[in-house]
Amino acid sequence: MARRNVTRIGFTLVELLVVIAIIGVLVSLLLPAVQFARESARRTQCSNNLRQMAIAAHTFHDTNRKLPSSVRPAGLTPLPRIAGHTFLLPFLEQEPMFNKYDKAVNWNDPINRPIVQTRISTFICPSTPEPNRLDGLPEANPWTADIAAITDYSPTIAVDQRLENTGLVEKAGPGILIKNGEPRLADVTDGLSNTILYAESAGRPYLYRLREKIGNLPNRRVNGGGWCRPASDFSVDGSGFDGTGFPGPCPLNCTNGQNVGQAAFPHPYYGSEGTGEAYAFHPGGAQFALGDASVRFLSQTMTIRTFAALVTRAGNEAVSAQD
Repeated sequence: MARRNVTRIGFTLVELLVVIAIIGVLVSLLLPAVQFARESARRTQCSNNLRQMAIAAHTFHDTNRKLPSSVRPAGLTPLPRIAGHTFLLPFLEQEPMFNKYDKAVNWNDPINRPIVQTRISTFICPSTPEPNRLDGLPEANPWTADIAAITDYSPTIAVDQRLENTGLVEKAGPGILIKNGEPRLADVTDGLSNTILYAESAGRPYLYRLREKIGNLPNRRVNGGGWCRPASDFSVDGSGFDGTGFPGPCPLNCTNGQNVGQAAFPHPYYGSEGTGEAYAFHPGGAQFALGDASVRFLSQTMTIRTFAALVTRAGNEAVSAQD
């Protein structure tokens, strides 16, 4: 009787394991490329957000002959506290929100809460975790994060005098968007293309050091974060390279600010000012909008001396945003 040829269908166990191993290797090779592409897209969107804010600030200046800076009377006060970001709203296609905002009362007033709790995508870097987080009233006891939607971008209002006193920077002094004044582009004698207007200071009010969240609210927190809060503006203090110790030689990405979780308000040193620092979740650096409305990615290896020179508006330092 003739034997029939039988065609084998399927894989042996060994062949199946080989195929699975090959697929695993391919996935391990492709995953970093996919993650890189996603971060590249997020970084591009972040850059676009900063550019929109800078253009809005220029349009505000063209209309009002001054820049949109924050109004913040010192200390505990019943007087209205209004962030520069609030004045940007009509120039970011948010005019209905601005018209509803009552500037005669503080940002945390019940009248304004439906507005300040609104998440504005232009103010949020897509690389930052927990985009729906909220900020709270600094003098509240107990403090709760339940009032204000956040911003990952803020003005750098000054370079702290302590940095000059310790010899870490050439000069301390005001940045472009000083508070309680009427700053103008003409005040920037260091050159608009060499002076920072808005900086990333992401993750607030949570405290981050070297990409790691430190502790929980309210015991570990940075003063600032809400887009409606003048305290989200911050001076450049620098920190230690581990994200602790202020002032310090690290200009960016070591920490997003000094912890105020256990401190009284007003703060013993900062008073009612914010305690943020330049910080981003982008690998290798952070993004900044300059006074000419361009956006630059600055390396976290930059020295505090060079970074401070990019913050002061009239320090006469020889520096470029390309350094």
